Amino acid sequence: MSETVRNGVRLWYDVQGSGEPLLLIGGFALLHNQFEFCDPILHEAGIQTIHWNYRGSGKSDWTMTEPFTLEGWVEDLKAVLDAAGIEKTNIWCTSTSTPIGMRFAAKYPERVKSLITYPYYKVDGYWRDVFHAAYWVAHVFGITQLSRVFAGVVLTAKTLYTTDHFKYEKWAAPHYEANVNMTTMKELMETLSSTDLTGDIPRIQCPVMLLMGNESALNDEESMESASFERLIGDFLALKPDAKVQAVKGAGSTYCMITNPEETCGLVIDYLKSQA
Repeated sequence: MSETVRNGVRLWYDVQGSGEPLLLIGGFALLHNQFEFCDPILHEAGIQTIHWNYRGSGKSDWTMTEPFTLEGWVEDLKAVLDAAGIEKTNIWCTSTSTPIGMRFAAKYPERVKSLITYPYYKVDGYWRDVFHAAYWVAHVFGITQLSRVFAGVVLTAKTLYTTDHFKYEKWAAPHYEANVNMTTMKELMETLSSTDLTGDIPRIQCPVMLLMGNESALNDEESMESASFERLIGDFLALKPDAKVQAVKGAGSTYCMITNPEETCGLVIDYLKSQA
């Protein structure tokens, strides 16, 4: 584990394994833990993993020396790659942190080999409500209770209230508590609530693969259409029609690498090999 400093803020990162570099960006509360079950599979396949935490989260400084911005997080990522001596990398990003990887790929095309991403690039009214609701759930009931809310969102309908549901919920809870606090969480939610990369997506030059589970407990709810597989994939392809689509069948959206790590990593590994 290592660290670097940008604008007086300490940034944590961790480089493991050897071979083809792959930078991983998890959602706002799970961060590097979102790929916990994937790491050994990726390392065995000869892939070097680069984990990091952007300012205000995880093992990086939570000090509020300046407002959080997407652009600031992108520059944090650049500082981490510079410190790690990685000139060019593949990026795999998922959940609420995908805009960091997308914006980095658009802004620094010379630093990105390929982008594997959840197709979330713009906040509409639904997503804004999700972020605001997440903050208030944590404020009223505690940060660990967010694991219950999001497990019920991203797991499949057939998994809800089963032994697996509670297993993943309990696994996530301590990571949520370790990775965010109430002061920084409010700023994180405000920053994530103002994302729109519509102009960036067509300008991404590297190969792009869209990757997510094709099911969730919300897909059948009309009010949740913005989070559905078809809506997310369709909107992204309208901006970048040459992106490849891979669905982890029977897995829940952004939890596919948690509940189905072998299948999910297999798709990632095959894609990286195809780009070599």
